[in-house]
Amino acid sequence: MDFSDPHFERPLLLLAAVAAAGLALGGLRWADARRRSGLAGFAAERLLGHLLAGHSAARRVIKDLMVATAVLLLGVAAAGPRWGYVTTAARASSEDVIFVLDVSKSMMASDARPSRLARAKASVSAFVKTKGTGSVGLVAFAGQAFLQCPLTRDYDAFSRALEETDTSVIQVTGTDIGRALEEAEAAFAPNRSRKLVILLTDGEDLESGGVDAAKRLARNGLVVHAVGVGTAAGGTISVVGPLGTLETLKDAEGAAVISRLDEATLSKVAEVAGGRFVLLGTAGEGMEALRLAVEAGTDSAHAGRQGVPREHWFVTLALALLVVETLLSTRRRPAAEAS
Repeated sequence: MDFSDPHFERPLLLLAAVAAAGLALGGLRWADARRRSGLAGFAAERLLGHLLAGHSAARRVIKDLMVATAVLLLGVAAAGPRWGYVTTAARASSEDVIFVLDVSKSMMASDARPSRLARAKASVSAFVKTKGTGSVGLVAFAGQAFLQCPLTRDYDAFSRALEETDTSVIQVTGTDIGRALEEAEAAFAPNRSRKLVILLTDGEDLESGGVDAAKRLARNGLVVHAVGVGTAAGGTISVVGPLGTLETLKDAEGAAVISRLDEATLSKVAEVAGGRFVLLGTAGEGMEALRLAVEAGTDSAHAGRQGVPREHWFVTLALALLVVETLLSTRRRPAAEAS
């Protein structure tokens, strides 16, 4: 059996399952205490021991634990346990694509001309102009993420939104890839089109949530492609100074800040989400190669990858416990009489 990628579809229900099991056990123990108290109320103390002589308190506890465990197992089943995965090779008639564009200050680095951001925007524009089918949308992100353009087939409207996107649209500094991917997932419509996310960034994931978010998207059938913008050697970052002129960003010690492409992070994001990692290149050739792969349907490693439902294991075990509980008596076996 394949035990890869264990997870729950509805993990919050696990807390409810634990609470329900605790309440069930507490209720059963309270009911047992009430029975004993009621019996003591009408039976003389000297008769109470005789009446309870054949009753096993230990077996009653075991039965109660069985019921509580069965409730817990049913709750775990409701949480949607998954491990292993299956893939489907069927292609959708079209693709809905959300472009996730990094607009943090590092995207103004000089290792791509005229800047990383300008080069990334030009490659997105070229991709959309030659795509031809499906809807496109745009998410801009830095320390936060914002849906700049909802999914649309109006490519002119998308182009206007893309043109207006720059480093000023997100005021929170930083680079949160995880938040950006979550925003992209929320932007998809519930249709049968193949859902693709194309992430364009230098990979400096300051919040370190990108890989985990990509895993969650993959579990929901989304494919994430990562496009690395910049170079491993890096470059200085140009920012607008107090006088309105471009200045080189410097650290607290006065040294120029060098921003470098993080290929390892982007490669991992694409890997866990079944997509490809490509370098944008000086002329956007990486983005063009990705577009051709999308058109040919060869872009993703497991476009239809889904976790295998495992609820039946927990339901079966819960039912088995309930059956054994009903068969287990709380009466002691009579002791063999001495001959």
